[in-house]
Amino acid sequence: MFVLGNVSFAAQETQVTESEPEQSQPEGEVQVVAILRVDERGRNLRFPINVASDSEARETYVINGGKSNIVIYGKDYFPYLVLGAGRGVDSPQCVFFDQRKGLVYVGQSSTESKPSRLTILNGAFLPEKEVIFSGMPEAEEFSVVNGVVGAKGYIYLVGAQTRGVLVLDSEGNFSHWLKPLGEVHLAPVTTEDSSEKRRAYLTKMRGSDATAGEEAVAEEVAEEEDSARPVGMPESLRPKARNTMPRDASKGRGLHPVIVKDVAIDSDGRIFVLSEEMSKIYVYGPGENLIVSFGEKGGSPGKMSRPRGLGLDEKKQCIYVVDYMRHTVLVFDMAGRFIFEFGGRGDGPMWFDFPTAIAVDADGNVLVADLFNNRVQVLRSKFSLDYPVFGNTKGLPAKDQSAGEKR
Repeated sequence: MFVLGNVSFAAQETQVTESEPEQSQPEGEVQVVAILRVDERGRNLRFPINVASDSEARETYVINGGKSNIVIYGKDYFPYLVLGAGRGVDSPQCVFFDQRKGLVYVGQSSTESKPSRLTILNGAFLPEKEVIFSGMPEAEEFSVVNGVVGAKGYIYLVGAQTRGVLVLDSEGNFSHWLKPLGEVHLAPVTTEDSSEKRRAYLTKMRGSDATAGEEAVAEEVAEEEDSARPVGMPESLRPKARNTMPRDASKGRGLHPVIVKDVAIDSDGRIFVLSEEMSKIYVYGPGENLIVSFGEKGGSPGKMSRPRGLGLDEKKQCIYVVDYMRHTVLVFDMAGRFIFEFGGRGDGPMWFDFPTAIAVDADGNVLVADLFNNRVQVLRSKFSLDYPVFGNTKGLPAKDQSAGEKR
């Protein structure tokens, strides 16, 4: 599936045409550069859950979820090293870098013996420090899944099902929270965790005044549980169907902090925050002042069903978003205008099976963690944008300090 779209940008929302998706990839627009399938010993990858690029060293890091380690590939995409328990890495969820200090940050989930933590490795991949989140405000249950280091050394961390971004200073001490707002329900109705119960709830909703969006959410939950069960996948890595259902749209809705899934920062210090819950990207200036938000939930071209990760290409001035449920990669310009998308569910080149993460390397290649296909696809897209999007935002003032968040 590959869709080009004419879009108009208004009221900070992306508007797209509702054309039927094509069933084949056009030649010349997206090409396969490499497909990463094995580690340094030739063993198959097992459920790669995240991917990152070290632009300075020109290396690719793959979180090999099924084996709880990190496989490192050189600039030729050949695997040469695995980081595991011997380096203090036993439950990795994400990896990111501080190029100025030569440090590698590994976000890790909790285990029987250790809490969720941020492990900091030096250039020789030796552990230097571990940051524990307990004791930090609103972070007692924080479990890190993504992160990035900002221009001033601040560390921005995303947690599993956490509302907002946890911000630490350059030494790993708590600084503040960055919390995008959206119209969300904070107290959804809880149901038993089974597709039968969810379908029963959906049937009840259809007999009431449920909105089309709420019906789509319930349908997608049931579909995910039925389809996303690959043989041999550890239970801890299986995508969890939501155990909640939407409430009556007339009750409980208001502006609240949204659940965040990924975060990225460009060279000018702009912060891009992705919310799977809202299917939106929130763009902040270097002072954490909100510039724009965009995105729309849905299953048609240009819309996002379950966006899981984002990657920035500053040369092309675009944002790549990987959609877990639509098995696609969407491309927006930096202001949120939809350009095109590619992908679809399958196991051939440029097709995906529940992709979970995306990154862009120093050569502009797009790295996609193709979870159930047990691989990472390295792709190159051919397009260009030759108009400015934001202009200069470096001089914008920081957000109002009276909002209660320290900066």
